[in-house]
Amino acid sequence: MNSCLTSVVSIGDKGKFQMRFLLFLFLQLGMITLVHANTSLVDSVKSKVETIWTQGDVVGYLPLYTYHMPYAYPPEKLDQYTDIPLGLGIGKGLYNNRGNWEGLYAMTFRDSHGVYQYMAGYGWIPTWNLSTNGNWRVGAGATVFMMSRQDIFNYIPFPGLLPVGSLGYKNLSLQTSFVPGGDGFGNVLFTWAKWTFK
Repeated sequence: MNSCLTSVVSIGDKGKFQMRFLLFLFLQLGMITLVHANTSLVDSVKSKVETIWTQGDVVGYLPLYTYHMPYAYPPEKLDQYTDIPLGLGIGKGLYNNRGNWEGLYAMTFRDSHGVYQYMAGYGWIPTWNLSTNGNWRVGAGATVFMMSRQDIFNYIPFPGLLPVGSLGYKNLSLQTSFVPGGDGFGNVLFTWAKWTFK
């Protein structure tokens, strides 16, 4: 077993890709096993998706800005990165009976290297009204998604979970998410606009 693992790792980039791919498969198998073990969870997710899809409003997304935390990158790297993530997204969303926003979405935008990436997921944002008429809202929640990037698994989709903050006025919301990381990766604040068509 160890010699097999050593031979895979020693073949360079191809070996790294194989190891990442195996890790991805094991994670997916674990998730599938977990879901099959809990059919009530599957029914709950199915019901939620159906409600959002049939009762939700159409939502448009416009990626606005990618801020790379300066403490995580040398200046020469920051100069090479793209801050404007040209792209678009579409989805459906609604405010549930507790006043929290829930939605399904698909989005594509340029990553830090200027290469397009793709994601689709579910967002949940507990929301509080800042005004008596309900026009101004603030929220904080999370999104769970599948993403596909050239530099991670060569576009093989992988799962993710990120926090989301939101400030909204009527149909327009400005939302942001922090992508954690280490030295030279991650540590990015990604901001987009969300417009609800009503």
